[in-house]
Amino acid sequence: MTTSPVGPLGRIDNLLETQLLLLDQVLQEECGYVDREALGHWCGLNRPWWLPNSGLSQESYWRLLHQLHANEVPNIALRVARRARIEDLGVMGYALMASASLEQGLKLAMNLARQSYPHLKVSITMDRDHAILACEVLPFGRHYEQLLLEEWMVSLWAYIQALLPEGVAACASYAMLGYKSPAYHWQYQQILGCRVVFDQARSVLAIPKQWLYIAIDGHSHQAQTLYEGQIKRLMPESEHSGDLVSRVKRLLLERCAECRFNLESTAPLMALSARTLRRNLADRGTSFRQLSLEVRMELAKDYLLNSQLSAQEVAYQLGYSQANNFYRAFKRFYGLPPEQFRQNTAVH
Repeated sequence: MTTSPVGPLGRIDNLLETQLLLLDQVLQEECGYVDREALGHWCGLNRPWWLPNSGLSQESYWRLLHQLHANEVPNIALRVARRARIEDLGVMGYALMASASLEQGLKLAMNLARQSYPHLKVSITMDRDHAILACEVLPFGRHYEQLLLEEWMVSLWAYIQALLPEGVAACASYAMLGYKSPAYHWQYQQILGCRVVFDQARSVLAIPKQWLYIAIDGHSHQAQTLYEGQIKRLMPESEHSGDLVSRVKRLLLERCAECRFNLESTAPLMALSARTLRRNLADRGTSFRQLSLEVRMELAKDYLLNSQLSAQEVAYQLGYSQANNFYRAFKRFYGLPPEQFRQNTAVH
C-alpha cells in the first residue's frame, strides 16, 4: 500500500478552509443581501476571504462572524454550524466513523475541539443518566464567546447525529448556555430537539448515557463517503482489482471496528471460515497478519501526518491494547518511533 497525496480536507489545519467555505455558502444561499466584499472591508481584511487558500487566520474568521452577528445576521454561527458535515473532517472524520462506539468517537471529537479551538476548554463527565459534554470559553476568546459556544455545540451535535444509527439521535437530553437568551432562542430547541436554558453558570450539552455504548453507524452515506476517500488515499489503483488480498485490505479499512484486525472476526464478513481465509491467503504468498500490519501502519502514518492525534491515541484507534506494542510495530515498519517520524516528516 502507498499513500496518495492528501486531499484539501485531509488535515485538521484545513478546518478553517471548511469554515470559510460554509460561511460563504450560507451568505450566498440564505443571505443574498450581504455584500461579501464590504463585509471583508469592515473586518479589516485586505483580500477576498471567500476564495480558496485565502491565507486568512482563525481570528479573521471569528471577526467575520462577529460582524455579521452584530449586524445583518445575528444567528450566523448557528447557520454555519448546522452545515457541519463529518465528511469535511478528512482523515479525522474517518477516525470518528471507524470508532467502535459513540464513546470512543466522542473522545476523538472533543480532542478535535481542543486542538482546533484554542479558545475553548472542553470535557466529558457522567452522572447517573447522562453524558455531559461541557465547554468553557477561555479569557482570550471571551469577545467571541456566544459565537464559539454556538458553533461548538451545534457542530458537535451534527457529528453525534452522523455517528449514531438513523432515528437514535432524534434529540439531546438538555442544553445549558452561559449567556443571555438571544432573540432567535427558539432555533436552539429546533436544532437540538431538547430543552435549552440560557444565562447559566456553565455551557453543556447532555445526551443519554446509554448512547455511549451504541456502535457507530458504519453503513450511512457519510460513513461510505469517508471510507471511499480513505481507500482511494491508501490503496493504489493496482490494489482495486477485487482479488482476495484487495478485498481483505478494503474490508479492514471499511469495517475496522467489526474486523478488529482479527482473522476470526474478519472471515465471516467475507462469508468464509477463518481456516479457508488463512489457506487462501497463504496460496497467494501472504497472511492475514501481514495484511493487517500493512493496513494498520498505513493508517498510523495517515493519522500521524494528517491529524493531531497523539501516538497513544493512534494506537488505541488501531486496536492496540498496549501502546508500547504499537510503538514497537511502527518502529520496525518505518525505522523510527511514531512521534519522531511525525516530527521528521513535518520538517521535510
